Amino acid sequence: MKKNIISKSLLSLTTAALVSFTVSAQKNYQVDVTKVRTDVKRGHLDLGGRSVKGDTIGVNSFYLEKNGKPFIPVIGEFHFSRFPHQYWDEELKKMKAGGITMVATYVFWNMHEFKEGKFDWTGDLDVRHFTELCAKNGLDVLMRVGPFDHGEIRNGGLPDWLYGRPIDVRSNDPAYLTYVNRLYQEIGKQLKGLMFKDGGPILGVQIENEYQHSAAPWGFTYQDAPRENTVAQRDKNITQIGVGINNVGNEFADVGKDHMKTLKSLAIKAGLVAPIYTATGWGYASIIEKGSIPVMAGYAFPFWESSIRPSPFYLFKDIRQKPDYSPVSYDVNLYPSLAAELGTGMAVTYSRRPHVPGESFLPMMVRTVGSGTNGLGFYMYHGGTTPSVGNYFFAEGFGLHNKSYDYQSPIGEFGKISSGFYSLKLINYFLSSFGNDLAPLYTVLPATNDAIKADNATTLRYSVRTDGNKGYVFMHNYQDHLVTSDMTGLKIDVTTKSGVITFPQTGTFTLKAGSSAIFPFNTNYDGIDVKIATVQPYTRFVNNSKPYNVFVSIDGIAPEMVFKGKVKVSGTGIKTTMREGNTVVAFAAGKINDFQINGVSFLILPYDQALNAYVVGTKDAHLVISKSLVLEEGQNISLTTTDATSIELGVYPAVNKITTSGNSTAKVPSSIKNISQWKLNVSKIESNIELVKTDDRHFVLKAQNVDWTKMNDVSITFDYRGDRGVCMMNGELQTDNLYTSAPWNIGLKRFAEALKNNEMYFYFIPMAKDAPYLSYLDKEVVPNFGDKKEFLEIKQPQISVEYKVNVEFK
Repeated sequence: MKKNIISKSLLSLTTAALVSFTVSAQKNYQVDVTKVRTDVKRGHLDLGGRSVKGDTIGVNSFYLEKNGKPFIPVIGEFHFSRFPHQYWDEELKKMKAGGITMVATYVFWNMHEFKEGKFDWTGDLDVRHFTELCAKNGLDVLMRVGPFDHGEIRNGGLPDWLYGRPIDVRSNDPAYLTYVNRLYQEIGKQLKGLMFKDGGPILGVQIENEYQHSAAPWGFTYQDAPRENTVAQRDKNITQIGVGINNVGNEFADVGKDHMKTLKSLAIKAGLVAPIYTATGWGYASIIEKGSIPVMAGYAFPFWESSIRPSPFYLFKDIRQKPDYSPVSYDVNLYPSLAAELGTGMAVTYSRRPHVPGESFLPMMVRTVGSGTNGLGFYMYHGGTTPSVGNYFFAEGFGLHNKSYDYQSPIGEFGKISSGFYSLKLINYFLSSFGNDLAPLYTVLPATNDAIKADNATTLRYSVRTDGNKGYVFMHNYQDHLVTSDMTGLKIDVTTKSGVITFPQTGTFTLKAGSSAIFPFNTNYDGIDVKIATVQPYTRFVNNSKPYNVFVSIDGIAPEMVFKGKVKVSGTGIKTTMREGNTVVAFAAGKINDFQINGVSFLILPYDQALNAYVVGTKDAHLVISKSLVLEEGQNISLTTTDATSIELGVYPAVNKITTSGNSTAKVPSSIKNISQWKLNVSKIESNIELVKTDDRHFVLKAQNVDWTKMNDVSITFDYRGDRGVCMMNGELQTDNLYTSAPWNIGLKRFAEALKNNEMYFYFIPMAKDAPYLSYLDKEVVPNFGDKKEFLEIKQPQISVEYKVNVEFK
């Protein structure tokens, strides 16, 4: 069979990267949504279930249902085995604060059965404890049980001891299935009582990964030797490296489907019974036909590709009918579209080092949801550090990090929050609060959409999700590897069954470079009919039995809401008028506005304020606004901040009093009556970290005198330009950093015990003039080598103290 596997993500583009455009194309856009399809097929899938509590999960051809109502899961990948178990609870709280509702995690077989027949489920491998903590924090779980995982782990998670045996891995070879059955049985014992049917948090189980699509290299190899992959012998010619496109199909598809069905049967017999089963759907991978949801992916900055060109993953499409990395092996009309691996970050190799900017995250998600996806999954959402036994590394090797799995994620290797975390909250919270309204709505694309290519930044990128009458307009102005310009003078007409909706009703709007927006029309919020809004729904919560709806104003777009008919409005910072028989509420741009209609409260936040807004609490929830990270602690909160000794926060609806332990608090004036503003003063703490530079590339860290009880963490940031940095202690590699244009941050609290009696060493290697990765770096950080063959620059390292303050509402 001729091998014709393409893994270039449709990048048949000719425009060079980083091209700037002047926008002068069409500005008045029209889309007719009156002929949208609204059909949903039910009862044809072997999925769904009921818990002992009476809760139900259902799956139809278009969306998921919880207790009979549509919902859209927001899935964040976090590998428990890549993070110290002592801090799992805090990290899960960070994920919840970011709007994650379901945690996806891998069970890496080779870590749990390092020695054949001896399973380890302790410490950082305690999958049961991790799952219980997810439940404690109100997070659902998608358990990815393998046996093959990949995840940039040695052998893709298959144990070393399988290598060389007369066993055809990832097939129905009876010997292989015997080992897989033993693995599943062990996982089932660990998770007994934690499945959804038992009232536990595990709603989903993923079977295998990228089956008959991709593989990992066996860790047993020799330099310059042909690569051996973890794949059944028959599948060698249809298997590729990384996520990509398969244009040749699969002559062994029936055998592959049978293997996936066999694995699911083994999982069920082991007690891994869940209402949702997932399997990789992209690139012609084999799924469990009618017994799993095919999940999708999208990576705009992949390390496995040699090209550096604009990707198609920012172009709106009907993603259910035409999934990314098509063609696929299944009938798209039978399943909802769910994404499991949208690239919120990326691993790097020595020779290929894509730098993934945080501002790339939100526009991709707006595009993906606007294209019809009814489940978002981020890979990775939380980075980590790949374990090792001494200097035996579980990492995949082949140029990847030996230890670090930071992945440039929203939450990094040591729990540090990155910029992408904040912007993702805007869509995560939206889906959590309004997903029940959005999920049944189909995607309609404007006629202008067909002509847009990845290198075209002059035509507005937008779509509508609708039932023909109500809906949401999705738009963005971002493209990877291009510089976009502000799009001015825009207007969109949406023809619905009940008439034409115009965004905006008067004048035009500007969609600024890099920005995005989701605007509703003909929607209803707690009984209040909204005709049109040029503010974006953010979140909804209930406090004292009263509903609160929060919206976001977008810079460059005049914020207003048009309510059906004449309604009585009272509030702060608003202007109310009548237009065509409807009530128009206009807001002061760049400021917080609040108002009430018939007992329902609405709050309008400027974009920058929304980035720092968190919903906390359940029965009587509040919105907390602070530049500090806000974590939910039962009905109270904790605030974490780096280096700042003064913390400001706003609480909505207002509270009379807050208390903290050992910190002074003061109430400050607020421009909004229903928001109480507070200022907390935190006593400054000296880290007592000693960092000594011994020569141009070595540092020695001493921390014997640190009182770790006084602070939440201490971190070291090296702002350097070079080839790589390594961190050593006790003769073992602790973590490593392949330079990707950004500073290197290392959190120290996980090393606190070892640092009492040991020094930590940092070693930096210069960047070579002919380094293969230079074209992947941001242009401004590539040095001028001149007549030198190498370059190394290390600015003064920064030592930062992270404070944590517990706050109780009164």
